[in-house]
Amino acid sequence: MNIDQIRVHIDNLIKEKGKNYRSLSLAIGKNEAYLHQYINKGSPMRLPEEQRRKLAKLLDVSEQELTDINLPKTFSDLTGKTKTQLIEMISALSSNTSIGFLSLPDTEYSNITQISANLVKMLRVEGDSMSPTLKDGDYVLADFSFHKFLSDGLYIILVADRLIVRRLQKLSSSECLLISDNPSYKPITLPLKKVTIIGKVIFAFKVEKFS
Repeated sequence: MNIDQIRVHIDNLIKEKGKNYRSLSLAIGKNEAYLHQYINKGSPMRLPEEQRRKLAKLLDVSEQELTDINLPKTFSDLTGKTKTQLIEMISALSSNTSIGFLSLPDTEYSNITQISANLVKMLRVEGDSMSPTLKDGDYVLADFSFHKFLSDGLYIILVADRLIVRRLQKLSSSECLLISDNPSYKPITLPLKKVTIIGKVIFAFKVEKFS
C-alpha cells in the first residue's frame, strides 16, 4: 500500500469501530485535530510508532496489522525491473518521527550492509562536534537494533531529548568515554548504564556544497 492507501485503511477502521478523530487523537496523547490532520491533510506523513501502537489498541486490532500496511522496505520501481531498499530518515528530535525516505538499489545497499533495511535508519548530522570525521549536514545510516555497547565505534545516542552521533570507547566493564572527534570538545567519562544507545552507525554520506 502507498501512503494514501494507509490513511484510507486507518480511516475505514475508525468508522467501522464507531470511533471519531477527536477522541482517538486525545487518547493517543495528541491534540484533538491530530488524526483529522493526518488522514485528510497528510500531516504527519506517517504515524510515529508510539501513536500507531496506541491507536491499534484503541481500534482493537494488532499493531502488526497497522505496521504491515506501512511502506515496504523492498519494492520495484515503475518499470518493475529495479528492486530497491527504502530507508527511513528520522528527525534528531525523535527516532519515531519520520521525515522522509532514501531509496537505494539493492546492489548499492548490499555494498553498504547486509542488515535488513527494516533495522536501518538515516539521520542528519548536526553541528561540528564530530568534525572532521562527520561534518554538519552529513548523513549517517545506523543499525537501530543496537541498544547496548558491544565495541568501540560511532553510535546514535539520546542526550537531552535529541539524537546525536558520538564515538564510544570502553574504559572498563562499567564506564566508557563519550568522544567528539573535534578536538575542541573534551571526552566525557560516563557510566555505561547512563548512556542511552539508540543505534550504531554503519555508513556515512558525506555532503559537499558547491557554490
